[in-house]
Amino acid sequence: MAKKNESKKRIVESKYDAPLLRQLCEEGADAQTAKKKLGLASLQSLRTHLMRLSVEDNQLRTLPGLYERSNSRVRVTKHGIKITLKKLEAIEGDFQINSEFTIEVDEDNRIILSPVTAAGPDDEEEAPESDGEA
Repeated sequence: MAKKNESKKRIVESKYDAPLLRQLCEEGADAQTAKKKLGLASLQSLRTHLMRLSVEDNQLRTLPGLYERSNSRVRVTKHGIKITLKKLEAIEGDFQINSEFTIEVDEDNRIILSPVTAAGPDDEEEAPESDGEA
């Protein structure tokens, strides 16, 4: 019976690669690139590995983009591009719900959003007002 229990145990190997992580830090690679090259699943794992490397080297190490909040960035999901109104307000434009945009890429590979049409007040359904009486 003891042999069956031993054969079922899984050994999880750490993906910690100090020389590669040190090289990425010295090159100034961003957090997403380092995460992909190290084969890590999350930025939290990368933070843990960086902390371990910092302790080993007795030198604080970090990567650009490691502590940035992801909710301030535009994301591409399986449903499309996710841009919230707060993200658009940061651009200081007059954006309304149901506005349409064209997406272009310039020569520096920056994405440019250009409004096509703006939604007017006629596009929204008006709900009848109630005076609160039952």
